[in-house]
Amino acid sequence: MPEAENQYCIIRMRKVKMTALKASQIHNERLTDRHSNPDIDIDRSDQNVVFFKTGNLLENVRERVADIQAGQKRKIRRDAPVAIEYMITASPEAMARLSKQEQEQYFVESLNFVEARHGTRNRLSAVLHLDETTPHLHVLVFPEREGKLDAKSFFKLPALTAMQDEFAVKVGRQFGLERGVRLTELLEKGEKPHRHQSVAVYKAKKLKETEQALSRLEQTTEDLAAIEAIQPQKNLFSSRVSVTQDEFETLSSQAKAYAATKEILQKRSKTLLERERSVESRETLTDKNECLTRQNKALAEENSRLRGALSTERSKNSILLT
Repeated sequence: MPEAENQYCIIRMRKVKMTALKASQIHNERLTDRHSNPDIDIDRSDQNVVFFKTGNLLENVRERVADIQAGQKRKIRRDAPVAIEYMITASPEAMARLSKQEQEQYFVESLNFVEARHGTRNRLSAVLHLDETTPHLHVLVFPEREGKLDAKSFFKLPALTAMQDEFAVKVGRQFGLERGVRLTELLEKGEKPHRHQSVAVYKAKKLKETEQALSRLEQTTEDLAAIEAIQPQKNLFSSRVSVTQDEFETLSSQAKAYAATKEILQKRSKTLLERERSVESRETLTDKNECLTRQNKALAEENSRLRGALSTERSKNSILLT
């Protein structure tokens, strides 16, 4: 399989409260033709795959919450999350590479992964959306753990990190997909972690980036055209060439723009180099600290041994004196 960029498996989680549960069901199961997401092609909604669903979802969840409440004294908050929703997909480049059969198998393995984490008893619904730009799977589960309603435990950082690692190994690896960048790696580079955005916000951002890129391209094209239009006149008595005042100003402005761009790139390069040195410095300090810790431990053990020997000698001397 040829190597390619952006071959990532993607799994996200979000908490769902009782007040949002119905809306989640309506969206996932396409219970209406009116959608806020413009990417949904209702003419293809019949291609979506419903792996399973709960008939009366809200009533089922209320009964589960009531059963847990009956077995404990602590009052369950009214705004407590009553479901966890998984959204599973892969980077668009990866989805484009996978065949239809491989995509189906990827989502089946993903569903098996979620069921193994929560148990089939706690599954609420699972729907594969094929009526949007990139295929993705929505899975709703009831967050029960050891007989308690405990969505919080699944969202602690160590649990989230372990889940991402495990999913990449057990599911992603089968299809040549990698884990996304770790949060710790982003922080070490001084970068901000990626936050999931709404479709509208994401598209607006991408549109703005595209417009800016087109603007830069148009400006560059105009600049090149202006330079190419310059026709220097050869001097009959020397090897020098002459240009008009306007042509000279055009060349001068382009030279200044090049110098400014070069300065910006140099500053960015310097910043990256400083960050690399900072990371190396932290690693060096860590190694030194570990070395000092080992030395301190050895000295403490030697000190303890000498104290023991001194105590023994004192005991012997005490016996001789008596």
